[in-house]
Amino acid sequence: MKDPRILESEKTLNPERRTFLKSLLSGSALLILDSLGGNRMMDRLIHSVSASTDQLPRFNPRYPIGQGFDQSVASGDPTSTGAILWTRIDPSLTQGISSSQYDPDLVQWLNKGEPHSSVHQAIEEGKFLMVDVSETDDFSQIVLSGFTPVWKDYDHVVKVDTHGFLKPGKTYYYRFISKAGHVSQTGRFQTLIADGENLSSLRFAYVSCQDYTNGYYSALRFVAEEEVNFVIHLGDYVYESVGDPKYQNPLPDRQIQLPGGKSKAFSIEDYRTLYRTYRSDPDLQTLHERHAVISIWDDHEFANDTYYPAVAPDDSLESDPDRRLIANQVWFEYTPARVHFHPDKNFKDSIRIYRSFQVGNLAEFILTDERLYRHPHPCGEADLDIYFASGCPKMNDPAQSMLGAGISQQREWFLQTIQSSNALWKIWCNEVQFTPFKVLGRYFTLDTWDGYAGERQIITSELKKANVKNFLTITGDLHAYAASLIKEDYQNDPDDNAIGVELMVGSVTSSNLVETIGQLFSQIFSPSNPIPKKAVEEMIQKSPKAAQKLNETKKHMQQRTLSTSSLQSFLRKILDEIIGLIRIENPWIKLFNSSTHGYCMMELTQTKAIWTAYTVSDIQTPNANKSLLFQCEIPKDQSKIQILKD
Repeated sequence: MKDPRILESEKTLNPERRTFLKSLLSGSALLILDSLGGNRMMDRLIHSVSASTDQLPRFNPRYPIGQGFDQSVASGDPTSTGAILWTRIDPSLTQGISSSQYDPDLVQWLNKGEPHSSVHQAIEEGKFLMVDVSETDDFSQIVLSGFTPVWKDYDHVVKVDTHGFLKPGKTYYYRFISKAGHVSQTGRFQTLIADGENLSSLRFAYVSCQDYTNGYYSALRFVAEEEVNFVIHLGDYVYESVGDPKYQNPLPDRQIQLPGGKSKAFSIEDYRTLYRTYRSDPDLQTLHERHAVISIWDDHEFANDTYYPAVAPDDSLESDPDRRLIANQVWFEYTPARVHFHPDKNFKDSIRIYRSFQVGNLAEFILTDERLYRHPHPCGEADLDIYFASGCPKMNDPAQSMLGAGISQQREWFLQTIQSSNALWKIWCNEVQFTPFKVLGRYFTLDTWDGYAGERQIITSELKKANVKNFLTITGDLHAYAASLIKEDYQNDPDDNAIGVELMVGSVTSSNLVETIGQLFSQIFSPSNPIPKKAVEEMIQKSPKAAQKLNETKKHMQQRTLSTSSLQSFLRKILDEIIGLIRIENPWIKLFNSSTHGYCMMELTQTKAIWTAYTVSDIQTPNANKSLLFQCEIPKDQSKIQILKD
């Protein structure tokens, strides 16, 4: 089915009126200048604007590649006929235009015989960039070219949607050029196979949790080198907390100073500084240059453990709608997603990031938002009410919602999308752990679906009743790798009755459990710890063997008889005791590791899904090595985890 925006353009376009500009807020900003694709819609656009474009200049590269484009380029949300293309140009190089000058909700028209319109003039003044899309990386075969505005009130970013203008299943290259001749880095992306088309295999990578201050992005460098159709980012792309450098790891080149002077982002310039800084990383830039990235957020794009209505519980239990609206806007500015932002609406209605996309007949991906609408934590907001928690009856209340029942229509949309999907594999891109997770009789964290167990029960019951097959959940957030069976009744259902599989990815750099344990012996504190130090201490003390190893380690530390490698060995022994308990109490968790960092790969075929977890050797130096951690496969029509490597 055609995108409704394309249909509307075809309906209203005629030789006397030419579609000249759609805004970033409408999801597109493109004046078509040339196309060799043979698309009927394209031919009509070419014909109708030819008189005008003859009078427009072509921008040509004059400066070194990348000069003026400090955040490089990015693409996202690919379709069978395009993708969102993104860049940001240095504000000193162009003034750009404002959405107050150009109605962000309407198509702008350039009528015949008006070559000196405000839009035409803005292009002549260099307030637009030219975008080229090519089938070759040297741009010798340009298939699409046009002008797209620089939005000065959106931090001088450029976002253009080429959906509807390219061919399915092809690799394309793109670049941006200013009137003065500044040319961006070259980006690359693949269009998808059309919905319903037969597809034998699909490969994608997925990542989560990349605290810039906690380490280097070697994992992202390895993702960039993978041959994949696209990459999925499951959230915590940035961390609102930069912490106090005195209490962070000794990486002076990874420290961030926010304009507001605080250790957390509150203002729009604070949040923009985070994204600009993260996007300056060469490994992250390489990833975005080589692959389209499909993104959702988790909590740290706004604030730790956030919930509705715009509460940042670490800072205040009062709603902060202005800060939430700012976080929404800046995520929108820097994320190449086919998502609209409405600055005139309240924080809840200003943006909707939950969405889905299908790749041929092989897979449908369902992305949910588990922060903007979720209810507060069920048992309270103190550390031990959430982490290593005893629990409370409200957890099991069906009205206790992660997806925002009563606040949004997300749960109904989510279930309907999965149940009606005609794709073989249904992949849920889910921010926080779905399967239960207990240690020593307590819940590891109620910030995950354990805190919303009543709604979890509704979801699993509905999927089982609908006999949904080949349901896979990919998850981030916990800074751990895990492969788990999804069940309706975890206490009584045998493994053969599982309804799906959850596959969790470890963090790119954010502190894992073994690093958090290590912080018990130092004054170092990372704002990206998976659970607070207080909860870690409580958990260890409840395990006699782990407590014994902790005390031994402290004794050696006091006597200064531990080398760095020996300390790591002691820390892993403490964690091993905890992992042993995890496997006993959570038999549906078949693989688990929270002592390393990296990414996951997934290959889908018509007969099975193969999951591979990779780790990096070190995040404290920029030149880490990669190694295989886990690998398993899930046969078609069977919710089984067949372990190939553990």
